[in-house]
Amino acid sequence: MSEQPTRQLSRRGFLQMVGMGGAAMALAACAVPVAPAPAGQPAAESGQAFLNYWTGWSGFEFDELQKLVDKFNAEHTDQIFVNMTTVFGQYEKVLTAIAGGNPPDVVSAVWLRELVSMAARGGLQPVTQYAEAAAIDGSEYFPQFWDAWWHNEELWGLMVTSNSQVVAYQPALLAEVGADPANPPKSSAELDALAQSLEKMDADGNIERVGLLPAGLTWWGRVFGGSFYDAANQKITANDPKVVAALEWEASFRQRLSPEKVAAFQSGFGDYMSTQNSFFVGKEAMTQVGEWFIQFQKKFAPDLVMEFMPAPYPDGGNDNTTTFDGSVFTIPAGVQAPDASWEFIRWLSEAENMGEFCYNIQNVPPKLAPASEERFVSDPRFQLAVNLLNGPHAFGPDKMPVNSLLYSRLAEAESAVFNGQMSAQEALDQVASEVQAELDKVLQRG
Repeated sequence: MSEQPTRQLSRRGFLQMVGMGGAAMALAACAVPVAPAPAGQPAAESGQAFLNYWTGWSGFEFDELQKLVDKFNAEHTDQIFVNMTTVFGQYEKVLTAIAGGNPPDVVSAVWLRELVSMAARGGLQPVTQYAEAAAIDGSEYFPQFWDAWWHNEELWGLMVTSNSQVVAYQPALLAEVGADPANPPKSSAELDALAQSLEKMDADGNIERVGLLPAGLTWWGRVFGGSFYDAANQKITANDPKVVAALEWEASFRQRLSPEKVAAFQSGFGDYMSTQNSFFVGKEAMTQVGEWFIQFQKKFAPDLVMEFMPAPYPDGGNDNTTTFDGSVFTIPAGVQAPDASWEFIRWLSEAENMGEFCYNIQNVPPKLAPASEERFVSDPRFQLAVNLLNGPHAFGPDKMPVNSLLYSRLAEAESAVFNGQMSAQEALDQVASEVQAELDKVLQRG
């Protein structure tokens, strides 16, 4: 079970495959040092496996995860010691460290959309045999999550948290404009009308409040009924007519308000994880979030009344649509104590530990039993998130080796269209062409 992948890993090829740009290529010239135990942290004792664990969580979420790491260390005295380091905002370090042959022992700062490309290039160690030995067969998990972690008949990691996308709104603001807070919009046309009615301008025409600024084409493209990849024909379909329509719809909000005024308005937003969050202070009447925003609201705006609704959709679109991504706990190739790395991942995945962490940060547990506990679903907002993940229109990233490139190019296309630099059709035709060319190269390399 400690067998390492035999495929040769090219640093340059690995970074290119997962979609890193020039900045990451420059970083690839030097290895990232493994962080030592921080000051005040007890060092691993003789005979212990010392694990460096890199996470993407930060702030109070990091603090909650640290509590679990401390619990793990206490339960595994003389066996394993885990030192956790955040790489929040520095995710390129993960790819650089793995490509450079100096990886952390466990890393969860691997987005699900990156999993196939990293696995296909030999950057990760499969955990299939570990899972089989532990009798982990997927029966306890949401089916779509379990399936998402597999590629080429190998299991590449486990998620301990998951998310579901929704639209948050303030009932008081809907009531202010004569809308019924108990019956939020169901269609995109109704959403358009409500958003416009919620907009506020000052005497000089500057924006004081928006109804909604929709963004995130990987979600809205699905809401509109589109797709991004034809797996059977290995074809990028980012210019699917329904995806084009979704981008045109997103851009219409900026065009109506003026891209320049929207940019100026957004430049005044406070820190997202703070009491000055633009939604909490009323600058956004509606905003796109996940179920985790419940905890943000409780922490930063405890007196605010907030509700959730599924994404309104157009004729021919998908109802009750959500997408999911998230952090996958993985074992990089070449680590010295993979058995210990797996034990940490397995322990975090136990229902009790998973449930504790997810509840404290208000994420959906990927396992069905903890996700259905009363402490979670007694909140109807959380129940909605779970229902969406249980529905037929819950979409994860497509399983193909250039997903990260696709996602970055889609974000660039959104920006270009929002700023009036390109039409949605032109931008998405370019995305489809560029990403297809890279996919073809990767598939030819085998």
